[in-house]
Amino acid sequence: MNYKIILASLLILSVSHLPAAACPEGNPKSTDYIQRKPPNRCEGIKEEQLSGNSLNLISIATRNLTSFGKTLTVQIPRISGGKNPQVIVKSLGDNYHYQMDDLFLSNNGSRFSFSWDTYVLRQKNIPANSLRAVASYNLGSQPVYVPVIVGQSSGKYEFVFYSQDRVRFTTFEILSKDKPAIYSTSRPNPKKGETIFTWDGNAPSGRYELHYVANIERRNEPSDRIERRIVFEHNPNWLR
Repeated sequence: MNYKIILASLLILSVSHLPAAACPEGNPKSTDYIQRKPPNRCEGIKEEQLSGNSLNLISIATRNLTSFGKTLTVQIPRISGGKNPQVIVKSLGDNYHYQMDDLFLSNNGSRFSFSWDTYVLRQKNIPANSLRAVASYNLGSQPVYVPVIVGQSSGKYEFVFYSQDRVRFTTFEILSKDKPAIYSTSRPNPKKGETIFTWDGNAPSGRYELHYVANIERRNEPSDRIERRIVFEHNPNWLR
């Protein structure tokens, strides 16, 4: 029996089953989207922009951020049954797409947290007020979102949507179980880029539903109607 052939076959098999890296390695002094540490994360400027013909929820957060220090911290509240939240931090400009994800979070009791060097943000002169963040827990068939605390809380939530097309929101409402909408508004004038809704969180702790209806409008084409319902957790203490 040729043991060298067997050994080589086992080596190939083991390598083929190694998990793929979430992002490539690279020069940490660059601003490219690469693996960075410490702490472990994927971060940098992505070459591809968000796809057209879409509407993306890019942030449910509370933040009070006017500039970047050397480091920045985000906090993600823990909820019952929630483990390993998925977190994405973004900033979208006319000529850049900053993203940080695949974070190695610290467990601080009632919250997860992550602190990182803002080198990429400072090198690319990304405005502090453009930073967005979204986090969710997988609790079954539908993710449950929680607000990300970016730096310090502002005392209100921001719900931020992004589209490369012009979008008109006919409905934006926050619903409590078996009750009428506790907050409702609209954005009847179409715009592209970011659309921001704010809510003061004046409601008891619990699980709520975000319901929105939007029309994506394109020149010389029929508009696309989008209706979505998103479940999120709220606690007034997260805004203090």
